[in-house]
Amino acid sequence: MRIGIDVDNTITDTLPAFKKYCKKYNEEVVKRNIKMNEYGFAMTNLYDWTEEEKRDCYLKYIDKAREEGILKPKAKEIIEKLKAENNSIYIITARKHGVLDPYETTKKYLEKNGIIYDNLAIQKDKKQYCIDNNIDILIDDEPQNINEVSKIIPVIVFEWKHNEQCDGNNIIKVKSWDETYNVIKEIEKKGDK
Repeated sequence: MRIGIDVDNTITDTLPAFKKYCKKYNEEVVKRNIKMNEYGFAMTNLYDWTEEEKRDCYLKYIDKAREEGILKPKAKEIIEKLKAENNSIYIITARKHGVLDPYETTKKYLEKNGIIYDNLAIQKDKKQYCIDNNIDILIDDEPQNINEVSKIIPVIVFEWKHNEQCDGNNIIKVKSWDETYNVIKEIEKKGDK
């Protein structure tokens, strides 16, 4: 199988770092009493700021926040196991430029943390990427990607507050990489029939 895997909040838990830096920016720069959006999942939608404030916070902290993302438990081991079972691993992230290049920083992060893969793509339109590269299954957390890609292939979704409304036949919610592995094996069995 060709397995597409997102990075932030899928391989890593990046949301806590996003929240930390946005809270810091809100307190030190914006200085308005604004409540954090409980459904936010990116530095650009955690607070109801002006576009200029969102851009400023993003450029100031995105590279640090990404670097601080912690690998989810067993992410590395399960990805290695999937690769050892002759699956192709496509890391597909929609990361945008910070100060640093997102391809290079993502590649460096994956290498530093021992995440193996066949292909790394910075791709905003994940649905088209999955079509163009014959991806069989996607693992993601972002609602727009989940809803769009699930129209064509199964999407395994790491549950977060921001994607709880995502639901459908091709959407399978999980809480761990062990569950993710079991879901992939079930999808493989169905495909073999």
